[in-house]
Amino acid sequence: MMTIITSATMGRVAVLLSFLALIIDPSCAFSPVKGSAATKRTTFASSLSASISANTELQPVRKVAIIGSGICGLSLAHALLRSGDIEVVDIFDSRTELDEKIGSGIQLTGGMAALREISPQLQRNVADASLPLERVISRCRPWFGNSNEPWKLLELDIQKSIRSNVEELITEDGEILAYTILRGTLQRILHEELMKEHDIQVQFGKRLSGLDYSDSDSGISLQFTDGGSTDPKYDLVVGADGIKSVVKDFVNTGKTNADGADNNGSSSAIYSGIRITFAIQEGDEIDKDTTGAQFTQFFGNGAYALTSMYGAGKGEPVAKGAFLIYMDDDYIGPFPKRKAEESSDAKPLDENIDWTQDNRVPKDHVEECLEVLQAASIPSNDVARIVEKSNRFFDLGVYFHNPFSLNGWVREFSKPNSGWFGSKTSKYAVLAGDAAHAMPPFLGQGGNQAIQDAVCLSSKIFQYNSQFQQSTDEDNVDLKVLLKEYENRRWLPTASITAKSAFLGYLEAGSSFFSNFRDAFFFVMGKVGVAEKVFMDSAKPKM
Repeated sequence: MMTIITSATMGRVAVLLSFLALIIDPSCAFSPVKGSAATKRTTFASSLSASISANTELQPVRKVAIIGSGICGLSLAHALLRSGDIEVVDIFDSRTELDEKIGSGIQLTGGMAALREISPQLQRNVADASLPLERVISRCRPWFGNSNEPWKLLELDIQKSIRSNVEELITEDGEILAYTILRGTLQRILHEELMKEHDIQVQFGKRLSGLDYSDSDSGISLQFTDGGSTDPKYDLVVGADGIKSVVKDFVNTGKTNADGADNNGSSSAIYSGIRITFAIQEGDEIDKDTTGAQFTQFFGNGAYALTSMYGAGKGEPVAKGAFLIYMDDDYIGPFPKRKAEESSDAKPLDENIDWTQDNRVPKDHVEECLEVLQAASIPSNDVARIVEKSNRFFDLGVYFHNPFSLNGWVREFSKPNSGWFGSKTSKYAVLAGDAAHAMPPFLGQGGNQAIQDAVCLSSKIFQYNSQFQQSTDEDNVDLKVLLKEYENRRWLPTASITAKSAFLGYLEAGSSFFSNFRDAFFFVMGKVGVAEKVFMDSAKPKM
């Protein structure tokens, strides 16, 4: 029988090979080292921009549109408004509101350092609503014997490790910047402070459908699916609109989905075959005096579970989270089994990197979750207790996004009807957060990297604007060069985390022989300090 290799399968293989290359040596992949292809591309881009600049009157960035009001979009608005350079920051979001009850919790490390750079008071407000992250513990089921007591594989004292290894996460007064907080609570604080300090309101119910440059007005206009549009006033559009980013479609192809609905911004993603079921239990008065958070992993056969605690607001009882990660029965890694390909009912779970409530499932799914816990011999009753008492229950699939892109994160608008090599405009669309680098959740770095994007991108915009305050226009740098510097600075750390996280996802959910290998691997990596190094390297801010 002839085997037919589909384009989808080839795509999966290509992405997996990309991930493997990054795991082995992330620095070899488009790293801007001396003499590398990346350096040559950057030099070429600089020369090209200089040539374009000679024929284009450069103007400062004064008006910015941000698409998406998640952690990245809100953080970017704060970052841009810390300087008087930016006159207008408008935020548009397809959702009808920000719901504080969305999703699960996150850890904040490098992201907290980035918030502090934006505003020490904003960072303080977020820290007051959070819990200090104190330690991470991994346990496994006993391999032999009659005891049900789990074996400890490794334990990381986060506060101690940061003091020893990551000075960037220590403030002048000795505060350790490592916290946990509910995603919805963080978004609420960012949104409230934006309204309070800058009188900025998010424009909800605005699903982007198009972006155009107006030659007569020398600005970018936006169109939305409700029929509305903006004046052509923007100098820059930032796509912080997540995994199904409309702006990313524009950056990649120069056009967008006509109606903005069911956008296929994640079409390049592949389903990993890994499922995550998680539950959030809202806090009660008995937990109000909790002063620190601990992440505890429980490794079983073909699955693992994680319990955690998260800050839910200043003076509020802490929330508890339980996560169950296991392999989809219809898949072998990212490859569907034949029965899955032939069955109309066997489909990959929806992707939901933002952990929003869109994937909320009925409480009767709890029974299936408890069955997985029992079958995997996961040695903990804590997980079951949180699941049974949960207020919010979710089920989703983990997808891998290829970090390599021919077009990168930046696209310059061309003048209408100007041809393939038509006149440029010095007006740009640029990506940030999940729209630029959606990553699996197994290192807990998505939110951290999004906030660091905001700081890095805003700094490059300020650098560009600063040259217009000088008396001479000699050696002026085109905005595209600085936007590419932002991309180059942020691409390597985010791509490296993506690769490591994908590797950890498969390793941690390993079954049969692989589960024993995983247990031994984590035990050894903990003893020799590799586990600590991986965690600290991901937590270290790289802005």
